[in-house]
Amino acid sequence: MAGLLIGLDAGHQAKGNAALEPVAPGAAEQKPKVSSGTAGRVSGVPEYKVNLAVALLLEQKLTDLGARVLMARTANEVNISNAERAVMMNEAGAALCIRLHANGSENGNVHGAMMLIPGGEGTKDIRAASRQAGEILFRHFLRATGAADAGVIERTDLTGFNWSAVPVCLIEMGFMSNAAEDALLIDPLYQEKCAQGLADGVVAWAGTLTIDD
Repeated sequence: MAGLLIGLDAGHQAKGNAALEPVAPGAAEQKPKVSSGTAGRVSGVPEYKVNLAVALLLEQKLTDLGARVLMARTANEVNISNAERAVMMNEAGAALCIRLHANGSENGNVHGAMMLIPGGEGTKDIRAASRQAGEILFRHFLRATGAADAGVIERTDLTGFNWSAVPVCLIEMGFMSNAAEDALLIDPLYQEKCAQGLADGVVAWAGTLTIDD
């Protein structure tokens, strides 16, 4: 882990930015630059706060393990688009970017954690490495948290994936629209489990790297 640069992108921010940006470099399709995310069905706690809380815990764990960590944001009152976050990681030469999110659904019964990974032709150069990292991190996340497994899912429509030139994965830590998972995700003890599981996953993933990587 010594010297390995890991990027952490705590998803969303306090105030969304509905201005549009291309969903991929050179794409005609555009999406809002960034949203403020979901919020707890019962708690009302905004997702962006949960994402940052876990990211800060994970930053400390990775730093203690000897890694270098680049945070896309360290505060909630920022205005950084999804494409800008990806480019930040590209320019820094991150070995891996981990995007941290929580989920939402109109159906309050939907639950579980999921790992999103890049799909589609535009991300072909990072797809295999991203899948490998995502699967390893997700396995350790589930082990640490006991969360229900909602799967590893390829996505072609995420700006943060499509602009990435480095391996990237996105953990959906649970559904804040589910009352039980809402209560867990705002609990500092559970946030610690989330961070520990991801840190364990990074260690396991780093063990698969070769000098050429």
